[in-house]
Amino acid sequence: MEYIKSKLSDDLARKIIGSQEKATAYLWHLNEIKPIPSLKFKTISRGQNAGKKVLDIDTKGLWKAVVDSWDYEESKKIIRNIFKETEKYKSGKEADNAMDVLIKEWQSLKLGDIAWPFSQGAFDEFVQRVNSEKENGFVKDEKVKVAAVKYRRIKEINTVRNDFIETLIFEKNNNILPTLNHRRGVDFFINGVSFDQKVAKSPTNEFKRHFKDGWRDVAIKKPELVAEYLYKYQDEGRFGADPRLLVVYIDEDVSIEKIREIINKTDLNNPLEINFAYKHKVQGEKNYKVPCFVILLHN
Repeated sequence: MEYIKSKLSDDLARKIIGSQEKATAYLWHLNEIKPIPSLKFKTISRGQNAGKKVLDIDTKGLWKAVVDSWDYEESKKIIRNIFKETEKYKSGKEADNAMDVLIKEWQSLKLGDIAWPFSQGAFDEFVQRVNSEKENGFVKDEKVKVAAVKYRRIKEINTVRNDFIETLIFEKNNNILPTLNHRRGVDFFINGVSFDQKVAKSPTNEFKRHFKDGWRDVAIKKPELVAEYLYKYQDEGRFGADPRLLVVYIDEDVSIEKIREIINKTDLNNPLEINFAYKHKVQGEKNYKVPCFVILLHN
């Protein structure tokens, strides 16, 4: 867990702001509000930008200036404004129209229900299953073609939907500071605390097996249990006991309108406290406690 209300490290500065271009824009805006004595400027004397005033600072000095001049409240406002100029934010704002087009295209192709034809990374297994069927090669080819198109289009739908979700989360709470870089591990800072956003296609197979036919009702009533299972049964190679913002699909075909309604009702100020035990291959079982937000997407 990383906290940025009191101070900022060089690594976190790069995680949050991302590029030198954005860091330069950030410092310009901050300097206008709160002059930064260490900043040096020069005026371009030639070319089409002659007369333009620019920062006169090397890369190391640029990031040092970001760290040394960090002012959480003012910095948060500036970074939120920069985020509003990103393609991700613009895509999220245009998601209503984009999703409408994608759904109509899906229907025009007669692809049936919007559902995964095979699990991610399981294409080879899917093809082997098709090959084992007692049908001619042309029928098998068509099945694979349709499945590949469905897979590509669901990925596209999910990209638009995820940008929409991220935009809604951002707009829901003014205390959310988004990262402009999206390096693995940190997507948002909420009230100064780092949170990694994870999207899950279900509450895990273990959850479904344990609660059987009633798993859906249990998940909706007890989001903290969903979070516990997602932490407990994560892959050890990508294990993390960090604060997370979990977006979990209970139903695959959740509409944009329903997603908006669910996020509008979600408390994004007070995280749940999740306690879970994890069986490590080498270390054995260890107990963890983490703050976590859970957004359950369901009809």
